[in-house]
Amino acid sequence: MSTIAYAEMRQLAEGFEDIYPSAVCSGIVADKRHKRGYHKSRQDVTPRDYSVVRPDDRRGRGPDDGSAGIDMTMNRRDMILCTNRLAAVHHHHGDPRRKYLNAFNGWTGDGPAKRFDIYARRTSTATPDHKWHMHVEKRRRYIRSTVANAAILSALRGETIAEWLRSRGITPPRHLVAPRYPGRILQRTDNRDADPAVRTWQQRMRDRGWTSIGKADGYFGPRMDRTVKAWQKTVKLKRDGKIGPQTWPTPWTRPMAR
Repeated sequence: MSTIAYAEMRQLAEGFEDIYPSAVCSGIVADKRHKRGYHKSRQDVTPRDYSVVRPDDRRGRGPDDGSAGIDMTMNRRDMILCTNRLAAVHHHHGDPRRKYLNAFNGWTGDGPAKRFDIYARRTSTATPDHKWHMHVEKRRRYIRSTVANAAILSALRGETIAEWLRSRGITPPRHLVAPRYPGRILQRTDNRDADPAVRTWQQRMRDRGWTSIGKADGYFGPRMDRTVKAWQKTVKLKRDGKIGPQTWPTPWTRPMAR
């Protein structure tokens, strides 16, 4: 038996290289170092291998002889950007592009390399070599799906969910479109009354995975101030801690990393 790199997997790797200048495909089909996993076909691993037990990876869902993993070598800058963009999809449980990915290994530029298990909604430490090469696992059901490729490449480009849906001719749900700007700047205050606009922004950030903002209680305290500044840095806005007309819509309209 042997494992095949289907055309759709090669096309995904080529799309990856088009997006990131330093990216080079360093593997689709398993080499001697890979004894198990998504680089090997379903027929070339044991029935208990972790890559064939999840619903979209079981026999009858996708080809039995195809690889579902790709490795992409890239420089530090591209690795950090790529990891953060895919991490945005991992953290946003309502992102429809999640359905095509099982997991990926990468590096955010801080601490050890990480494994982002999209299916299980958890992260763990990955081996150090994933600081310089990204490992992406497609769910086996979608090995030959060009729609899956388009969704994954959309995430790699840093597109928002709304942009992805519109590219498919789908009107984005209301919860993916920013609510109307409240008409005033939101900033740190010692007011005793909760602000509904602050609560709305807090909740959206929490939905995106930024739990550092604290509870969605409507109070703009020091914890929220730090989170707003960190977010503004991420989306390339003036880091002033104020939620004005530019910052207000970004949790709905911008990805985690641009």
